[in-house]
Amino acid sequence: MTTYDPQQVLAAISRNAVAVLGIGGLSILAMFVFFVEAARMGHRDRAYPMALWMTALWWPHDGSYLLHLGDWFGGPYDHWFTRMFWFAIVVTFAAESVFAWQTVRYGRDELSPGRSQGTHAFRVLAALAAGAVSWALVKGALDDPLYLLSFMATLLWGGPSASAMLGRRPDGRGQSLLEWIAYGVMAALYSITSIFFFGGGFFHSWAYVGICVAACVWSVVLIADARRAGAPSWSGARRGTPGAASVETAADEAVIH
Repeated sequence: MTTYDPQQVLAAISRNAVAVLGIGGLSILAMFVFFVEAARMGHRDRAYPMALWMTALWWPHDGSYLLHLGDWFGGPYDHWFTRMFWFAIVVTFAAESVFAWQTVRYGRDELSPGRSQGTHAFRVLAALAAGAVSWALVKGALDDPLYLLSFMATLLWGGPSASAMLGRRPDGRGQSLLEWIAYGVMAALYSITSIFFFGGGFFHSWAYVGICVAACVWSVVLIADARRAGAPSWSGARRGTPGAASVETAADEAVIH
């Protein structure tokens, strides 16, 4: 698939540096909020916060970007944008590693009912391995040396996975509205940055614009799904469930009696 000329895109980014840093920087900030909030909510509710297939594909995607360190620092695509993106991906890869651990730690009853913890851990690791193979095949088929298309694609393929997980959880465990609002902001701002400031061409094609629109629309669906599931706005207890203090009080009373 013919996409873009990386040197022309990097030149366009340099010409539009203020807009890319401003709008794209806000997208990265929203990305940080999304990933950190997801990990925090998973820890708070003792639930895996990200759909397994979402983690299984995002983890090797971001990991491979980090492994291509030589391309961005002194290599053929040495540019302030790719270097900045590399440091941002360090945060997301670390968060995805936490998601994988949380899936092993908290996901057995939901993902591997009736199985031992060891079997569940093996199943999660097998899913990560399958995701790595899948990503390697996709990456090899794409003409996307700067990961600009695949970043948008990861946002889109996360949509149906997240919707399925939210549909299985009527209590909103491991989720917050802030998390999915940040996801929507990230998708919208990256779409604006890439469509308007990456030099046109492929980024003005109906296929690429269509992916951006689909990802943004699905992010609105995810916000609605999270609200319907009773996810808190950010740090409060899930609607219709006792807060953490109430749970601890009830447990103390049970011990006393």
